[in-house]
Amino acid sequence: MTPNTPPAETRSRWPFVAGVVIGLFLCATLSATYGLYVLWQRLPAIDHLADYDPKLPMRIYARDGSLLAEYGQERREFVPIERIPQTMRQALLAIEDARYYEHGAVDFSGLARSAWRNLRAGEHAQGGSTITMQVARVFFLSREKTYSRKIMEILLAYKLESVYSKDKILELYMNQVYLGERAYGFAAAASIYFDKTLDQLSVAESALLAGLPKAPSAYNPVANRERAIVRQQHILHRMRELGHLDGPAHAAARAEALVLRPRSHSIVPSAAYAVEQARQMMVAQYGDGAYSMGLDVHTTISLPEQQAASRALRRGLVDAQGQRGYAGPEGRASAPVRGGDLPAIRKALAPYRDSGALRAAIVLEASDTAGIVAALRDGTPVHIARKALSASARRALMPDAPARTRIGPGAVVRVLADAQQRWHLSHLPKMEGALVSIDAESGEILALTGGFDFRFNNFDHAVQAVRQPGSTFKPFVFSAALEKGYFPGTLVDDTQRVVTPSARGQKAWSPRNYGGNYEGFISARRGLVRSKNLVAVNLMQAAGAEYVQQFASRFGFVPELNPPGLPLALGAGAITPLQLTQAYAVFANGGALVEPRLVSKVSERNGQVLYEARTESPRRQAISERNAYVMDSMLRDVVQHGTARRAARLGRKDLAGKTGTSNGARDVWFAGYSSGVASVVWMGYDQPRSLGNVTGGLLALPVWTDYMKTAIADRPEVERSIPVGLARLGDDFVYPEYLARSCVDDQNPFVQGLFECERIVGGPAVREIPAENG
Repeated sequence: MTPNTPPAETRSRWPFVAGVVIGLFLCATLSATYGLYVLWQRLPAIDHLADYDPKLPMRIYARDGSLLAEYGQERREFVPIERIPQTMRQALLAIEDARYYEHGAVDFSGLARSAWRNLRAGEHAQGGSTITMQVARVFFLSREKTYSRKIMEILLAYKLESVYSKDKILELYMNQVYLGERAYGFAAAASIYFDKTLDQLSVAESALLAGLPKAPSAYNPVANRERAIVRQQHILHRMRELGHLDGPAHAAARAEALVLRPRSHSIVPSAAYAVEQARQMMVAQYGDGAYSMGLDVHTTISLPEQQAASRALRRGLVDAQGQRGYAGPEGRASAPVRGGDLPAIRKALAPYRDSGALRAAIVLEASDTAGIVAALRDGTPVHIARKALSASARRALMPDAPARTRIGPGAVVRVLADAQQRWHLSHLPKMEGALVSIDAESGEILALTGGFDFRFNNFDHAVQAVRQPGSTFKPFVFSAALEKGYFPGTLVDDTQRVVTPSARGQKAWSPRNYGGNYEGFISARRGLVRSKNLVAVNLMQAAGAEYVQQFASRFGFVPELNPPGLPLALGAGAITPLQLTQAYAVFANGGALVEPRLVSKVSERNGQVLYEARTESPRRQAISERNAYVMDSMLRDVVQHGTARRAARLGRKDLAGKTGTSNGARDVWFAGYSSGVASVVWMGYDQPRSLGNVTGGLLALPVWTDYMKTAIADRPEVERSIPVGLARLGDDFVYPEYLARSCVDDQNPFVQGLFECERIVGGPAVREIPAENG
């Protein structure tokens, strides 16, 4: 035996040891194989991905296709792989998986590098996942960083690639991955971050989006612009290395200045009330599934008109509140705040949400000589000179001002910038309002705003507020009287009197004219033009209170809300602004009651139409064409010569309407129309109380004219021909069938029948209008 020869007993152990090692290895291999087989059998089914149907949000659009609102937890837009631009795909793969089309489900070299980094770091850091592995994680697994989850991820990746092509898997990933700002998929991200479609993105913009999947919050360009740009530049460098960009294209992309879409609400603020009505309609029709079915809801809302309506109403409410004087600060900071101390400023203003251009500000300095120095929540300084303050606001700066109204350091106030960017002290209005506008022929709702700010008060006063219409009800009394034998030239007593109750136990009622002005017997036309209460009451009594009530129901007035007493003549009933708009449209369109319509079409994102409105809304003839013509002529006179003269500044001959102030000035209105657009403005308090010494002509009419400047700007005036069935008696219209009678004897001493009997005897100047003129 040589010196290097191991002993015999040692040689005899090697086969045994080798056998044990091999056996253990085989057992481990078999166990691992069996374990993988069991895991493979437990993998979730993936067949449903062939018909990938993600939850798509409901979107509500204006009539011109502008997006008004989006509802749903996820903001997404599915785009097939063939419609995803090559540049966008290249940018993503350059940073996430450059060899995607070369390796299998797993890139073992990349996985090994990731594992080595994890070992060196001493923790389970994320990395090494291919696009296919990420699809497995996104659709089926959690984001926990464990080895067991990684094994499942690898197995699922193999299963995916055994069923689906590389393009299909990439399509799934690019439509499902979360990219921040509630955006799922690159199409949604392109819209949210850049307000573009995928095919409109530049190389630089594509690279920015490609950097988001790794950490959507960390690389969000809205919140962390500098960090996002650093990653974008790295991706552009990788695209250059991989040959996707040549030198000039790479340089241009690196130098491109990125312009992000301003951060926007999921609802256009000016249309919040209108889209809420549309949302409720969809949920009522489709249930909660409306939020994930990918519904495209097309409304009749005209965005320019809607924005004008919101702007006019907000301005009118702020001005109306300002007329009542400065009411005092909205709140006070618990501790002094210094200029430049941004955290303290933000903390002090946190409870006070901005409302559009009406901004909350914290007062830093205040004196009755220098005015106010304040700061907005972003630290922007605001200076309001004493001379720019109202008298009541100047009094609030005085040292002896009441604590409730005192403006001093720490006070939270509202400020508003004018067109020259000069700041003014303002206030959140305590009163509310509504503005509704419809196309009088089609019934399409052009604008609907139900309050000052939906985020402060989501009660929709346009649709839900049932209020007294005041004098806006009077035209319906006059319209009913036309059918009872009275006409615009009928003389009606305008003398203050006590209305005798018809039943014992009822209190006597003494209606009065606004301002205490009475003229004796005047024509019905003048009574409406001057909004004479006594004329309306007497005419209603002559026509019959119950008849007027039932006649008004033709216009949409609910009889139960409008009892047939004489106070109804002065608008003591109740109606919503939307209903009143519909009622006035009857006078505007020749006598037809048209159903208001908000939604014109509902379709699924794939284009399947679920509902499409008819060309015209359902309509029925509420009154005769001749009745509507006569009432239109009277309502035009209200604008030209009466309580609505301020509307005449719009310079249209077809302007018509009526002011309205309810009992005790709890509600003020203006209802009217021009150029085929019928619109109504209402203002009042949620809990009805007096608005003070004001009228609809002072508060509501300016809002109406402000809005109508936009609404009728591109519409021609409506020229109405005299319809068949009217005659002339003197200077006014009359139904010719009444001319056969000597007079209308209704035993009412306050209304002088059709015309004076002696005029008939003498041969009154009566001329029937020929049919060919109609």
